[in-house]
Amino acid sequence: MARIFQHGNYRGLGLISIKYLTSSSSESRFLVTVSKRVGHAPLRNRLKRLLREAIRHHRHQICQPVDVCFMITKKPQRPVEQPYIESSVHQAFQFLNAQTAED
Repeated sequence: MARIFQHGNYRGLGLISIKYLTSSSSESRFLVTVSKRVGHAPLRNRLKRLLREAIRHHRHQICQPVDVCFMITKKPQRPVEQPYIESSVHQAFQFLNAQTAED
């Protein structure tokens, strides 16, 4: 996954940012990171759980195998709910499909 950080492309999507790289494996792989700047451990763990659940629900939307790192680096201004995370992940996957279609 260090390869993603060195050679991957970046895209900001509001609270969530992604770094991605096309994958040579048969399936997409996902990494979820939440910075300590976001807040205390229970908040960070909750955000990771919400992200993982949204990825699990939407992973079938990806057309080409991609290695993706989902990152949250800024503290949310208001409480984050599942619908916001779901829409952000859906938006990220649409963007990734558009990017991999161009390659």
